[in-house]
Amino acid sequence: MKREIISIAALVLILCAAQVAKATPVTIPYEFVQDESIVALSGYVPRIYSIEGQFVLDVDFDAGIASFYQVNATLSDEVPYWETYGQPLPSWTNNLDVLFELTELESVYVSDTKIDFYFDRNLPMFPDSNIRLSVTFMSDSLNMTGYFSAPVCDGPAYHLNAVAVPEPTTILILCAGMLFVKKVSN
Repeated sequence: MKREIISIAALVLILCAAQVAKATPVTIPYEFVQDESIVALSGYVPRIYSIEGQFVLDVDFDAGIASFYQVNATLSDEVPYWETYGQPLPSWTNNLDVLFELTELESVYVSDTKIDFYFDRNLPMFPDSNIRLSVTFMSDSLNMTGYFSAPVCDGPAYHLNAVAVPEPTTILILCAGMLFVKKVSN
């Protein structure tokens, strides 16, 4: 039932967005769908962690830029990760923003259907330690996939595969705001 309500709300959002010129930047809070959102850790002891929480995605399609902020998402348990090259022992976190550097990612490609992000750790010996993340817009949700490896020899790899939906209350506020902007601009 909740999924159907969110699907209807997303459809309303799409219809409202069609009323506004493409030049208007879009800021939408999203919530992870917990049973469809995971981080898989491969390497040492493979494990899968579920994701719970929210984030805000800000996109300016005309300028070709996008960013994450207000990321409040946690994993079901703490994972080991290396903050810097040469760190002898891993740090531990259950914070998705800390692990995937979401608020530090740089958008490198922005279209109406997909956004690619990249974070360069500038470690030539460990090119896979650079974070790659893609957001694909679906009809009523977005799919987020990402990947990086720890900057250590034979270190683990981190794979993100998540689904997020717009927060329902935000959809109504956003639509009202878009209609107001359209009326004022006419």
